[in-house]
Amino acid sequence: MTTYLKKKNIIISLFVVAAFIGAMLFAPQMAKAQENTKIVILHTNDEHGSIENFSKIAALKKQFENNSEYDDVILVSAGDPSSGNPVVDEYVIDGENLRGKPMFDLMNATGYQALTLGNHEFDYGQERLIANMELANFPMLLANVDVDTNEADMPQPEPYTMIESVNGIKISMLGLIQVQESGYPSTLPKNLYGLTFLNPMDTLKEYTHLKDESDAFVVLSHVGHNWDQEAAEEVDGIDAIIGGHSHTVVQNPPIVNNTLVTQAGGDLEYLGKVTLTFDENKNVINRTGELIKLENVEEKDEAVQEKIASYQNDVEEIFSRELAYVDNSISGNSNLGALMSDAMVNSKEIADLDYDVDFAFQNSGGIRVGSMGPGTLTVGNIFELEPFGNNIIIYKMTTQQIKDMLATNYKRDNSIDLRPGGLNYEIIVNQVGDVKRVVLNDMAGNEIEDGKTFTVAHNSYVASSYNFEAETEGKNTYLRVNDTIIHYLEDVISSEKLQSFYAAQDLNRTSVAIEKGGSGEKVAYTNVELSTIGKATGSVSAGNLFADAAKEVLDVDVAAFPSDQLATGATYPANSDVFNESLGMLYSSFGYDNNVTIATVTGRDLEKMLLSQARYYGEGPVMTHVSSGTEYTVEMENGEIKDIKVYLNGERVSPNEEYTFAINSYVYKYYADAADPISSKTTNETEEEILLEYLRDKGTITDAVMEERITIE
Repeated sequence: MTTYLKKKNIIISLFVVAAFIGAMLFAPQMAKAQENTKIVILHTNDEHGSIENFSKIAALKKQFENNSEYDDVILVSAGDPSSGNPVVDEYVIDGENLRGKPMFDLMNATGYQALTLGNHEFDYGQERLIANMELANFPMLLANVDVDTNEADMPQPEPYTMIESVNGIKISMLGLIQVQESGYPSTLPKNLYGLTFLNPMDTLKEYTHLKDESDAFVVLSHVGHNWDQEAAEEVDGIDAIIGGHSHTVVQNPPIVNNTLVTQAGGDLEYLGKVTLTFDENKNVINRTGELIKLENVEEKDEAVQEKIASYQNDVEEIFSRELAYVDNSISGNSNLGALMSDAMVNSKEIADLDYDVDFAFQNSGGIRVGSMGPGTLTVGNIFELEPFGNNIIIYKMTTQQIKDMLATNYKRDNSIDLRPGGLNYEIIVNQVGDVKRVVLNDMAGNEIEDGKTFTVAHNSYVASSYNFEAETEGKNTYLRVNDTIIHYLEDVISSEKLQSFYAAQDLNRTSVAIEKGGSGEKVAYTNVELSTIGKATGSVSAGNLFADAAKEVLDVDVAAFPSDQLATGATYPANSDVFNESLGMLYSSFGYDNNVTIATVTGRDLEKMLLSQARYYGEGPVMTHVSSGTEYTVEMENGEIKDIKVYLNGERVSPNEEYTFAINSYVYKYYADAADPISSKTTNETEEEILLEYLRDKGTITDAVMEERITIE
């Protein structure tokens, strides 16, 4: 053998040995990587009858199932698929009540595997809930409820489900629901007979054994994002909390105490995606989360889309019936609430039952749209306005009982809630929100005398949920509010009067007067009045103050506060102390513990966001109050908002330059719908905490908050 061949054989042998040694060294690492398991949990929440995007979710689910990167795909809901869309809420076919059926049938077709009961699942009553639970091909969970089967119609829900995935991995999912101070979730109490709701935190702690009985412990929470973060901090061993109820858009889910906490907004605008990675011992070694904006998804599952179209066609004829026409929109809780309460006061059907209604009240939470019109108003519009089908309940109440009811209602959130028909009222409070007196005036402006008794109409939600006394027990008319509005538009009021009375003027029948007095935790002193009056037509000092606070505390380019989150008609006195307890009288949203979302957007998108919300708001051209250094111009044409131009430090924002923008986390999703934010994150601090930090630091509120930052052209 030649020397060359010997050398060649030696080289080949060395290469083989090296390759073998390398394979031995890297084989364990390759095997480990191959033994890791990735499981995707797709999630939605607060779907509220929005059926249009189920076909996109079904298509995405199949895409992930066909992606070799993932070993399994699970689809779940954190509650409230019910209430919000007439197609779902009024699904009555050939006289048979099938309310809710379209949602649960579509969830079956889409491939859902678990759902926690939300508060609105009880809206249709227990009989319909039972039918929908039987229809669903997936468990509807709830741990913090105790069902008395001797009184209730519905069975005891399963508290959790155990989903066995690939490689024998077990994922436990526990269902929880919010419980108010009343002891009930936010729904009609009359539908909750035989049900006792338990504290969700205490219940969660009772089920921590699930973390030892499964490989991953997931909570499906319909309690709210702030509570979810508190739960993650307080209870160890939870791998993920998939939330609902607060409609929070969590773009970048935080990891709290080794727990991923997420939520996907609402109305099926987003699909959440949680990815859990397990090692070969079935331990969770990584958890990530993200949101997919369904507006950007084009592919649809054909079979699911056909079902959607079928349901929409079933009720299209019913809801397309025309009732009236308005040249301008009927907008805002004041005007829409006036329309709803006036319909009860002037109802021919109620009069036919021998009730002569003097006054009626509509709760703001039951007004489910921001505006109707301009153009033709249809039956479908009315069911969107009032989708719950609440009955009208009649009481006899004295002047003092009405005043006490309004005072008690105001004190719940330090804000006006009940929208009246047949009267106007003013709440007079001191600087810490103590109600001093209530003044009632008739529609001519005359004060209503004490000692009289009146016939008063409430919807069944107010009748069963609000705390008030009356001379008589409520009498159920079995007439629904939405039907009464339809009859009012068809049979009582002309389109001309509808336009002139409800669309062409501001019908604010309520006000709050804040007089000096009272004491609390002082946080600042104000040299100027802090007002919300005129919030829809220009800058107001209360809106400017919060925007300035958020800008400084969060260090953003532009901070904002939305008009619809300001209290209506409130003015805090100048030259007086400002107390912690004072703030809720100016900022209605403080009662909901909203956080603030900080988004990075281009100048072009910033203007688009403000423009879309100004057009949506309807009460006036001003929806957004902005921080110092920011101004904007609203261009009007023929009474409509044509454009908005934003200026920062005197220069119009550059279309392609990036800016940071901060606003209430609840309304952010609506602003973001009009744009394509580059990134976003949500603060841990609430709005109230941000304002308190600012006030304590500044000490004095000056006339800087009085400047006009908005121009209407």
